[in-house]
Amino acid sequence: MRFPRGLLHAVALAGLVGFGATACFGPVGESAGGGAQSVVFANTGGALAEIFKANAYADLAAEGVTVAEESPNNEAKLTAMVQAGNPTWDVFYSTPYTAMGKCDVLFEKIDYSRIQTAGLEQSQLSECGVPMINSSFLLVYNKDRYGANPPTSWADFYDTTRFPGNRGIMNYAKDAGMETALLADGVPGDRLYPLDYDRAFATLDGIRSSLRFFDTGAQQTQALQSGEVDMMLAWPGRAYDALKSGAPLAVVWNQPLKYYDVVAIVKGAPHQEQAYQLINSLIAQKNQEAIANRLPYEPANTQAAKSSDPQIAEFVDGPQSQGTTVVRDNAWWAANLDEATQRWTGWVNR
Repeated sequence: MRFPRGLLHAVALAGLVGFGATACFGPVGESAGGGAQSVVFANTGGALAEIFKANAYADLAAEGVTVAEESPNNEAKLTAMVQAGNPTWDVFYSTPYTAMGKCDVLFEKIDYSRIQTAGLEQSQLSECGVPMINSSFLLVYNKDRYGANPPTSWADFYDTTRFPGNRGIMNYAKDAGMETALLADGVPGDRLYPLDYDRAFATLDGIRSSLRFFDTGAQQTQALQSGEVDMMLAWPGRAYDALKSGAPLAVVWNQPLKYYDVVAIVKGAPHQEQAYQLINSLIAQKNQEAIANRLPYEPANTQAAKSSDPQIAEFVDGPQSQGTTVVRDNAWWAANLDEATQRWTGWVNR
């Protein structure tokens, strides 16, 4: 297997969250202490973890493997435990560019002879990351606000003259503010990278007074529910939550920015055999379909069916994007996350 250049470039830590409580579906102490049939999975918790527990973890339990879970998946804690040579986590839920940039540093190189890769996109397999779910950054808007003249493109998101109103955006470089600004300014989707920071910020400057910045997904959902913002550069899961609660939302399927998440094996993980078993269970058709049937994500395993729920399907890429989907360059982000974060933070705070 051949991998893109730049996979091993260093990535600075950015946007880290504080370490929270442990959610256990097995004896964490046994796992950390060397229980041969246990494995520790550091992930985001929440609804995804509930699905994992009911499907992937349950299937492993039937094979005699207990999964202990810790959340949130804090990269600072991961770094500290790996550098100390005493990791207690085995599998880590990650962005692909973190797995690329920290490959062989925080994460083990994957032995793909031990991964059931049938159904996985070859382009999403990296030396240290196995794809888990597919999703897209989306333009979501309030139907009541715009009526018969809704936005239809990123250019409309960045046009406050024709489309007045508040815009919501996550306050992290990685959350597509710069990419969508460049798309709005006419940069072709296949020529986004390397990002032209100055051009992106010039476009963002045009809507600065209408922007509302958010730090958490919960804030994003609340802003869509309350009407604080009229448009959002949205995470599909959070926009879906707002729609389910009654917010009058619609999605623009014009140049959605595709992203995906991965799972990786922690460098020096004490239970690597069980780590491979867990990853194979997470990417198996059963677990992947369970995710797709409850949350607005597209399975990473193409053998798994997408949801038939129309509300979920509204937030999952498909024919409605008419071939306009833009694919994020994760190798570029692996090599440039630190600089991009510094540039973003400088713009936000100036």
